[in-house]
Amino acid sequence: MKKILIIEDDLDLGTTLAGALEMQDYEVHYQTNGTKVTDELQQFQPDIILLDVILNDTLDGFEIAQCIRNKYDTPIIFTTSREGNEDFKAGFQIGNSDYVRKPYRIMEVLLRIDSLLSRQVSEIKPDITFQIGNYSFWEKEQTLMFECEKIHLNNYETAVLTLLCKHRNTYITREELIKQVWGETQTGLKAASLNNILSRLKKYLDKDKQLQIASVIKLGVRLEVKE
Repeated sequence: MKKILIIEDDLDLGTTLAGALEMQDYEVHYQTNGTKVTDELQQFQPDIILLDVILNDTLDGFEIAQCIRNKYDTPIIFTTSREGNEDFKAGFQIGNSDYVRKPYRIMEVLLRIDSLLSRQVSEIKPDITFQIGNYSFWEKEQTLMFECEKIHLNNYETAVLTLLCKHRNTYITREELIKQVWGETQTGLKAASLNNILSRLKKYLDKDKQLQIASVIKLGVRLEVKE
């Protein structure tokens, strides 16, 4: 059974659409705003999203779609009552998307759903190197992502975080970290640099309470991830 996420702040329209889709044997989740859309995507894992452009929310539909695209390539069908071509341009620039004007007929929505699902691409970007809690980490791009927030890491931050991810929930000695990151055998020379990097990484990761960078003098450093 295919799964559809509807984000529509018109309660009458949203419930009517959800009911019609359920009658077509779709599993439907309905939200009136996109505040927690990334949580919903992770838990529900929809095959397609019906997203209203004009929402009574801090973000409009296009901004919510950009947040989704930071991590997922789930097909999106935008819906709106606005006239003009700018919405068309903004919607199709998102990628893997389609567009329906309100008022729409259910048959039109169903046909567009079938069309998008027939060319569906992988739901989650394949080049994510590590998924750590609610963060995505792209090693090659040196990018750490949390929901809509993108953090660019420098070379040394990337190298340290990569090693911590590879050894998640396991201690790696500071000496080994310094040898692998800086190629330095006299590890004391880079101890302060490592401390600074670890401090910055802790700040980057502090939005997810499931994550912690722990440091014990005799054991070393580890990235703790509560699964």
